[in-house]
Amino acid sequence: MATRSALFAAPATRWADRAGVDPCNRDIVHLAEPLVGVADAGSVGVGTFLTGLGDRLANLARCNTHRMLLDAVARGRPDYVILGAAAEDADLAALRAAMHTATLGIVLIGPQGATPAPGPQFGIETFDPADGPDAFTLRLRALMRRCRPVALASRCRAGGLTLDEAAMTVSVAGSSATLSLEDFRLLGPLFDMPGRVWPREELLRLAYGSQTQNGLRTIDVKLNRTRRRMRAALGHDPIRSVRGEGYMLAPD
Repeated sequence: MATRSALFAAPATRWADRAGVDPCNRDIVHLAEPLVGVADAGSVGVGTFLTGLGDRLANLARCNTHRMLLDAVARGRPDYVILGAAAEDADLAALRAAMHTATLGIVLIGPQGATPAPGPQFGIETFDPADGPDAFTLRLRALMRRCRPVALASRCRAGGLTLDEAAMTVSVAGSSATLSLEDFRLLGPLFDMPGRVWPREELLRLAYGSQTQNGLRTIDVKLNRTRRRMRAALGHDPIRSVRGEGYMLAPD
């Protein structure tokens, strides 16, 4: 499996009106490159989406038939699989039989609709290609935090702060805070795009998935707990509330 490392550098930005649109026009697809994926390039919509990505995901195997896809899953032990939006429970059953990892992320390409019942082995994310490759990167990494955090092993830096994904810690100036899985899911997007203001709606989707039944208040309650733990461990709260808009990472 490929070495998992990535460099994080992001200027302060304001969240655009539409998810996936980066006001800085900055390509962040490289953040997903350490992840190993397999794509069903023969499915409706997937081939066009992959063409748009170009060669920016070096560890993504593109399979033209379902048999090739299952063989690649069996041999390659991928972190995620890209399928068409029409994927059914039978497709997940075939993946379950082929996979040799405890968990696997599934990305369905196309407008959000009914999704197959994933079961405990899978995490599922739906993605509209119109949202662009930056949004794909952010949602893919969020999916990994939810279903396969072992796939993420970068040291993500923002100012003096470091998020160690493998150890699930945040450190600054020699002090360290251990993160729960929920903390990790909430803080991850903030480190992916430091300085960006994240609406609660988007944080809710990234931390808990598009099918979550949690309300927006969940983000306020859970982030407040995370902030208290970090303040106690680090002597510093790096999360800033932006009234009427959401939350952002403010490391300095």
